[in-house]
Amino acid sequence: MNSTTKEILRVKPMKKKMKVLNALITLAILSLLTYSTANAANDEDEKYNKGITVSPSHMNFNVDIGKMESKTLKISNYTGKKHTFKINYQDFDISEDGNSSFLDAGTSEYSLSKFISIAPTFVEIEPGSAAEVEVTVNVSGDDAAAKAAWGVILVEQMEEKKVLDPGNESGNTVAFGITPTFAFGVWLYQNPPNVENMNVDITNFMMDSRDSTNYLLLSVENQGDGISFCNAYVEVTHLSSGEQNILDGKRYTILPRYNRTFVFELPADIKKGKYSAVGVLDYKSDEELVAAELEFTIE
Repeated sequence: MNSTTKEILRVKPMKKKMKVLNALITLAILSLLTYSTANAANDEDEKYNKGITVSPSHMNFNVDIGKMESKTLKISNYTGKKHTFKINYQDFDISEDGNSSFLDAGTSEYSLSKFISIAPTFVEIEPGSAAEVEVTVNVSGDDAAAKAAWGVILVEQMEEKKVLDPGNESGNTVAFGITPTFAFGVWLYQNPPNVENMNVDITNFMMDSRDSTNYLLLSVENQGDGISFCNAYVEVTHLSSGEQNILDGKRYTILPRYNRTFVFELPADIKKGKYSAVGVLDYKSDEELVAAELEFTIE
């Protein structure tokens, strides 16, 4: 039986079987190609679905007088078309609640503009490609340069202006249009290694209630000459039961001579009674943490 079957398969039905087999092979190859093409398309879609990325978002320099340091900024284009970007520098200011506002380069007392150079300042990036920008801080001068400085690099998309058709043959119609663009901010901080006064202190610790929600406010002032990268948290203790809660830590950058307020929201289900709260500030000092104590009542 087996021999006969083999014979039949080999001699008489071979052409038909080969045709079927060829058809199956062709179908398998087409399916594989279709699968591969679909996956390649999916890979391409995935590749180009990430948009534009700029990294890093922060650059921290610690350049001494007479020295220089360079860092690389990478702009990646994961879209399906070419993009053009202009790279420029600006000063910035920070309010007590952490909101930033941009200033013209060189207008801030702590401007980094006199120490910084950027190359290139204009890039074109094809789909799936990236460009690198070199950011250099060169601290020249005397001891007056031994203080903190900061600024921001703006990576701004450039779009060609499009001619608008007013759609009016009389020519008496004025056409207006908006070309949407986007920009990225890269924050720059220069903290010389020889800054000696790095004092940060708590200026106020209080409770506040707004819209039926209770908050603890920890106000902090940077009284030194350097940039402080601070962590803060609050430990709350119910005086009767001894139950404790630690409110999530907050991380802020506090510039010299600036104030910031850390806002901690108390749990909505916090028990009634008297509490003791300890606000702790860690500003990366090798010598100390700063703490403040507050007593309050939840009624």
